[in-house]
Amino acid sequence: MHTRSRRPTADLPELVPGVTLVDVDDDLGVTPVQALLLDRVLSRDGPAFWVDGANRANTTRLRELAPADRILDRIEVARGFTAHQHTSLLDRLAGRLDEQSLPSVIVATGLDGMYRAADVNRELAKQMFIRAIASVARIARVHDVPIVVTRCHDDDFSRPLRRAAATHLQCRATAFGPRFEDAAGDTETLVYHTDDGWMQTTLAYWREVLEHRARMHEASTVERAIASPRVQ
Repeated sequence: MHTRSRRPTADLPELVPGVTLVDVDDDLGVTPVQALLLDRVLSRDGPAFWVDGANRANTTRLRELAPADRILDRIEVARGFTAHQHTSLLDRLAGRLDEQSLPSVIVATGLDGMYRAADVNRELAKQMFIRAIASVARIARVHDVPIVVTRCHDDDFSRPLRRAAATHLQCRATAFGPRFEDAAGDTETLVYHTDDGWMQTTLAYWREVLEHRARMHEASTVERAIASPRVQ
């Protein structure tokens, strides 16, 4: 790996409460979504939940990206392998959130994946998919939490998910590395520049960005502690 490159600016998209749909170029995989998840956990105190419906929850990669293992203690991962399992997971998540503190972020990868499978007929699958979208939207509304969702395919079947999302981001592979764009064309973030035309692997890049963000968060925490000394 070539290391003579400019340190990247930690400029990931700011997640806001509500449903954010992220479409990622296939060759980038799930890594950009994992970067968003870890970035949010680094800057907030609450737990994070990842509900996967497309076998995208690669926890090995998540650990490699995390600046410190202790961050992973605040992330819970669940996988649904059928449409019924996936719907049940979302229902259980809603119940858990009613009983505990506000989460920092929720991620639902491949939200449409299990409802395209052959274990249920198409009409029932469509109904269950709409129910899953409604569950996600309700969680975002009731708990005022950012929810990052991805889809397996951009087509008529997944169109209700696009309509339910308040924000739509795209992460594209460019000659300079991965770049987030607002689908409306209003903003572009995280362009990877190098001084000599080389670039690191995607994993190394995202890890460096997250390590930089972790240092920023730790410095901010220290400054707050100094500004507000504890009275004994």
